[in-house]
Amino acid sequence: MDLVSRIFYFFTPYTDAREQAVGRFFKGLSEHGNRARTQKKLNQLLQRDIAVINLWTEYRYKGYHYLRKSQRRKLYANLELIAADFEHFYARNRRPASSEELTLLRALTDYFSPRRGIYTYRDTSSFGRLLRDPAHEKLVGDCNQIVTLYIYLYSRYFEVSDLRARVLPGHVALHYKGTDIETTNGTFADYSRKKGGQLLPIEEIVSINLLDASDSYLSTHEVAAKDLLQASRLAFILSHDREIVTRNLQAAYGRLINLLMDRNNYSKALAFAKASHDRGLIGIVGHNGAVYEMNRHYYAAARRFARHAPKRDELIRSSWQSEGAYHYNAQSYHEAIKAFKHLRDRTLVQQCYEALFFQEQAKLGSVLTVESVKKHKGTVKRMRSYAKKAGNKKLIKYSDSLRVE
Repeated sequence: MDLVSRIFYFFTPYTDAREQAVGRFFKGLSEHGNRARTQKKLNQLLQRDIAVINLWTEYRYKGYHYLRKSQRRKLYANLELIAADFEHFYARNRRPASSEELTLLRALTDYFSPRRGIYTYRDTSSFGRLLRDPAHEKLVGDCNQIVTLYIYLYSRYFEVSDLRARVLPGHVALHYKGTDIETTNGTFADYSRKKGGQLLPIEEIVSINLLDASDSYLSTHEVAAKDLLQASRLAFILSHDREIVTRNLQAAYGRLINLLMDRNNYSKALAFAKASHDRGLIGIVGHNGAVYEMNRHYYAAARRFARHAPKRDELIRSSWQSEGAYHYNAQSYHEAIKAFKHLRDRTLVQQCYEALFFQEQAKLGSVLTVESVKKHKGTVKRMRSYAKKAGNKKLIKYSDSLRVE
């Protein structure tokens, strides 16, 4: 990279032109775009550098903030070390097969075989753990990540369109012309009879990676709601199989919403629930959010959530009752009256006015004289007003007995 380019990319979020091309592609995606043109462009990007797609989308849309520019540069350098190490291995350990493509794939399974100890499978959440210097560290990743690395290394020799994605429930493998490649243990396999399995174009790995974020990562990291929503939306746009991606998208929504509720972040949870258009999720967030806000005595917020709950009217009534009781116990009787009026419960409102009566009476003191009563003429007037609103004849009579002309 020349000096001008280095200066230019210093002031952008991208490490280089490859990231910029990927960034512009994803930024320009829309449900209304030409699908054939989108797939063609995605295939070009996959062929050029699938690793850039994976790292950039993890950073930009999945909240993996440790993947800052300097870290991504380091990981790209590690990727080159992996590629060079594999090339050296391939030159010395070729086992000819029926085609050059299968010979390469066999070499990849040999290179990543558990027997060599260069790679180990582990359920993880970031491509970065896989991109390490193979001379000093073990490569660690799950099925999505190791499949992505296989595709990258394959792309250095042949067209990635040769490959397909074998998508199974909770798992993904590679496929080449009738042969499945189990990348997690470096073996050839036959998943054709596996229940729920499908063969999809190789670019499906992009939507799979976009939707893959482990519960352990999400439970310990703040991920911007709009970023994860965009990742899910992009996966939906790019996927070939609406059934799979819709199911994955719904699962991603449910998982994230539950985690946000666990953090008591009901506002974000509700935003996601609305975006999912899942009435069940919306109702759960509405109910739980209302209960949570009532327990915090944030009753207006509770009613905003309650509007989305299945038992809307019951929850809203409960919020007014809780608010009234809260203010009553705090001796804020006027606020309690406002709340109880929403219940149309005359008895509770009258009880508040009685409490106001006694609150005013306490201002008179314990020893009453004509002079002291005259000084509290306004207090006596309020007492009579509260007694009347309370509908308490005894208190009205008592107030009248204090009136001094």
